[in-house]
Amino acid sequence: MIDSIYAFLVGINHYKSPTIPLLKGCINDVIASGEFLKKRFANNNDKLFIKQLINDQATRQAVIDGFREHLCQAQSNDIALFYFSGHGSQEYAAKEFWHLEPDHLNETLVCWDSRTDNIWDLADKELAKLIAEVAENNPHIVVILDCCHSGGASRSRSCEYTGVRTVDTDFRQRPLSSFIFSPDEINSLLSSDNSSGNTLSKFSLPKGEYILLAACRDNEKAREHYSQERGVFSYFLIDSLQKNGSLTYRDLFKRTNALVRSFYPNQSPQIEATNSSYLDQPFLGGTITKRQPYFTVTYHGINGWSMDGGAVHGIVRGSGNEKTRLAIFPLDTENINQLSSAIAVAEITEVLAQLSKITISGEREELDPELTYKAVITNLPLSCLKVCFEGEESGIYFAREAIQKVCFGERPSLYVCEVYESSQADFYLQAFHDQYLITRASDCRQLISPIAGFNFESAFCAIQALEHIARWMNVATLSSPANGRIQADAVRMQIYQEKSEIQDYQIRLEYQINDGKLQPPAIRIKLTNTSGKALYCVLLDLTERFAISAIPFAGGQIGIWLQPGQEAWALEGKSIPVSIPQNLWKQGVTEYKDILKLIVSTDEFDGNLLEQSRIEILYNRSSNTVNIQTPISHDNNLNRIIQRVKTRAIVPYPSDSQVSEIFDDWVTSEIMIMTAVPKGVLQGKRI
Repeated sequence: MIDSIYAFLVGINHYKSPTIPLLKGCINDVIASGEFLKKRFANNNDKLFIKQLINDQATRQAVIDGFREHLCQAQSNDIALFYFSGHGSQEYAAKEFWHLEPDHLNETLVCWDSRTDNIWDLADKELAKLIAEVAENNPHIVVILDCCHSGGASRSRSCEYTGVRTVDTDFRQRPLSSFIFSPDEINSLLSSDNSSGNTLSKFSLPKGEYILLAACRDNEKAREHYSQERGVFSYFLIDSLQKNGSLTYRDLFKRTNALVRSFYPNQSPQIEATNSSYLDQPFLGGTITKRQPYFTVTYHGINGWSMDGGAVHGIVRGSGNEKTRLAIFPLDTENINQLSSAIAVAEITEVLAQLSKITISGEREELDPELTYKAVITNLPLSCLKVCFEGEESGIYFAREAIQKVCFGERPSLYVCEVYESSQADFYLQAFHDQYLITRASDCRQLISPIAGFNFESAFCAIQALEHIARWMNVATLSSPANGRIQADAVRMQIYQEKSEIQDYQIRLEYQINDGKLQPPAIRIKLTNTSGKALYCVLLDLTERFAISAIPFAGGQIGIWLQPGQEAWALEGKSIPVSIPQNLWKQGVTEYKDILKLIVSTDEFDGNLLEQSRIEILYNRSSNTVNIQTPISHDNNLNRIIQRVKTRAIVPYPSDSQVSEIFDDWVTSEIMIMTAVPKGVLQGKRI
């Protein structure tokens, strides 16, 4: 239950420095945001506390004070909202920050008095510290940034979406003393580990839970809408909230992103969260709901109707009657499991790397090109997971019933099919002693804890677990297209243990004994773009418990753009413990496999669509089992780091075309890691 809402809204159209271009829509953005909040919380106005800074009120010190004096009042069960509309920029980053910044630039918010009287911008590192201070009382924190930067502003085009929130990069050498860090934090920054040739600072920014919605990537421009005199991102964000008041953060982002990109393809809104489960709760707080995975369907002038899943997500077109087909629902449809609620069906006609073109048919109502829709797959021409049912007839009866009704609209499973010869099976579903077991045919290994009871509900859980395994296998076997133009080694993935690189595609790591206690091995992962073009990278960890987690980069980013020659460290170069899940120790498991899968594309794609939890969560929501395989999973032991909050500024492009070229280039690579406990060291040792 929400107690109070503390909102801090900053809008700057005019700046003190005459060299900073004027803007038109920032104050209007703040006014619209304030009006939305007052309307949204009309019945709780006595609990809504709004602080606004407009133009010359929004000095650097006033923004800092706004965090510390206004937002820091928020307590547990309160909401703390920071909204900034104005110029974003970049500044040269000190060497101590290079492990966080592949381009060696900090992102910044340009305050009213920035770059005058020796006053600096507000750097992303400082914003992270301020958020951490607000987080000390554990409120729900939301940050919305509608800003950017570029090498220069161009207002000469006739299109109404051409105002650019842009300020030149500040290449002055900024002293560490100018940041709002404590002396201890500055001393930590100055003590870096250069012994391995990789500058990995020991400094760690303060941590705080947050959700960030940003207007664009850090190499893009955030646009203004001339006729509305609003930020394009802010306009569609508020529009989405006004038309769909109960949207989750994930749904809000999908709709806003689709609308922004449909009008300006080169602006890509971003969403980040230190805890991804927050994305499935309503905007500005509420109960986290169980996520129903879905794709989104939007209309683009270039591609027509399209879906936001492509070849990198395992989508295939199919041929003949075996084509991928979709059911389409209004965005506000809560239950997308019933085909009777669908308003149209569609068929995939072309699969690109990050999206698929579709043809709409069977419309119950005409689809509006200005709206976004949910879509679920109703037919997928993939090879099914072959499962042989064994055991007692009463259990098999319910399993066969469940496999026919597990899909949307009570359709047969898209991923699992029954085979009647054990020699043809990939897996066995065994029904013995009033419980279901799933075992792998190749080694007869039991894959999940028993599911008790011969009834439809238990059988349904067992079939869902098999589908979960099938989806994992589809991602694990995802391979590069035969006619791709990206070289296999376009992005080099390097694995380090301590200071040494491990050069192998199959790596074996072993536990060590330290002070009588078993210590898991740890690795660091570095990516380097060896090609001549910018590439988008998503790094996945596929665990033996059939979980798929995206390994974050700086600031919790799931995907990262690397320019030619750039490098980036996963988890900002921190050591990643690679351990065996505790629940498997009791089963005598002393070896455990992980697959590190790197997907590289010439265009950005949604890596979140590939993630899934470990298999136990499907049928045991109250389980105390914790996956400690890596700190990448959402119940990890890194305390959900916030190392920086990106301001979504840009670097200049050679040209600024309104039409973005769609490439169908992508490539994958894998490294398998075997984690083992050496024989004879378990007895009497603590884990």
